[in-house]
Amino acid sequence: PPPRVKPFKGKSVHGDVELRVEQAQFSELSLAASTHGALSVSIDPARGGARRVRPDFVLVREAPEGGAGGAPRRLLAGLHLGGVPSSDPL
Repeated sequence: PPPRVKPFKGKSVHGDVELRVEQAQFSELSLAASTHGALSVSIDPARGGARRVRPDFVLVREAPEGGAGGAPRRLLAGLHLGGVPSSDPL
């Protein structure tokens, strides 16, 4: 696993819910969200292995700058609209 994922490997919350960490860049994400809380997030890395996830929390480690038409900011807004809590240490 990537270096930032290793500290979470095999860990759990309240002893029964195993943590699953996904790492992706804004350019690898797409999502659909609604005001009713419905959210679908897809990760499609260039190296293959596309997958859908339902994040419980998002840690942003990449500045949401640039991208075509401000795409990173729109992705963050969609996650917020979908009710996903997040943290931005930047």
